[in-house]
Amino acid sequence: MKTHIFLKTALVAGLLAISGTSFAAPSTTVTTTFTGTIANSCSMVAGTVGTLGLSTDGKTMGTAQTNGAKGSFTLTCTGTANMSIAEPIPNAGTTAATNIALLTTKKSFLYLSTAPTVAIATGDGTTTATSKSSGTYLVDMSLASTSVLATGDYASSVITTVTPN
Repeated sequence: MKTHIFLKTALVAGLLAISGTSFAAPSTTVTTTFTGTIANSCSMVAGTVGTLGLSTDGKTMGTAQTNGAKGSFTLTCTGTANMSIAEPIPNAGTTAATNIALLTTKKSFLYLSTAPTVAIATGDGTTTATSKSSGTYLVDMSLASTSVLATGDYASSVITTVTPN
């Protein structure tokens, strides 16, 4: 009996193959939808540490003086950001901090690394960098007095605030 059913099935399959007719199951499809939102966010990574150089008259220490160098940081944003920069803050425990009353000028500037001579923000709050994208930024600063600066160790910090647009 099993042989008879097998032969009957083989005969039908053979006839269908000869006639070119096929009986495939109907196909079905499904669509998978994906959605998502990218919020504008930014991160900052400190780069090189700036170096304070001394002016020839001994009254200014800053990154623009002989042997001085700007500090840097890298900004990575999914969109753009506004940036503001504060004036330099002499670090505690340094000669600058103990003689802060003698410092008559504290300046800071922010530059895009591809245009290191054009300030995009200033530490006095008169200029804020707007709609800036990811990149490397340079920080310039100086501390000055009307008299010759005292000998000792000088260190200062400049805070840059980034607000994603």
